[in-house]
Amino acid sequence: MKLKLLLFIFLVFVLILSFESFSFKKQEQYSPVAVIELFSSQGCSSCPPADKLLSKTLAKVDKSKNKIFALSFHVDYWDYLGWKDPFSNKQFSERQSKYVRKLNLRSSYTPQIIVNGQSEFVGSNEDRLNNAIQKSITVKSDVSFKNLNAMFNDKKELKVSYELIGNFKNCEIHFALISLKETTIIRKGENAGLTLISENVVKQFFTVEADEKGEVFLKGLIMPDNEIIAYIQQNNSFKIVGATQAKISK
Repeated sequence: MKLKLLLFIFLVFVLILSFESFSFKKQEQYSPVAVIELFSSQGCSSCPPADKLLSKTLAKVDKSKNKIFALSFHVDYWDYLGWKDPFSNKQFSERQSKYVRKLNLRSSYTPQIIVNGQSEFVGSNEDRLNNAIQKSITVKSDVSFKNLNAMFNDKKELKVSYELIGNFKNCEIHFALISLKETTIIRKGENAGLTLISENVVKQFFTVEADEKGEVFLKGLIMPDNEIIAYIQQNNSFKIVGATQAKISK
């Protein structure tokens, strides 16, 4: 009888240890990230202050160890008001519209900043931006990029390869080809006469379902100083849970 009791206690102990080990693996977490998506337009007179705030934020990021990434999406619905933004794209306007529906907003507007797919506010509001960043970088993630590489292949396509680690179930990966800095003299519209400087301007944007590893290919005009920002977003909540950035290998 005692032998059976001891055996039972031993088996329970082994099961507890196995469960704790499994739970520990499931709860492995990775460095938090803050992904800033600015929706802007060169035809909007309220947008230059937001562009400057994004540049100011990027300058501070360079001096910190936090994983903070910023993207400037130029929407196209301002293009008919006197100045056609050379970086505008209907695809970017549609991405903003998805946020409008998800966040139950009345309509799209510029400048708008969305941080980690959860917090939105006027893009020139520095206090709101700083608070949203601080909140984001305190929450660790269940998934991360193990690596991200970008290089031209023999067909002169830009091959972007990635590998994930952690829980990426029900997520998608966004890849943005960005220009680190663009300077434009505005000839017409609300900003006529101004020279606008924009940083991390999105030139191409594409999305795939998240997998452990994979490759995507970009074509078109790609400059050697362009870079890739990749970020992981949950399908249902729109929460951004991982991100990284890569230079283009020569």
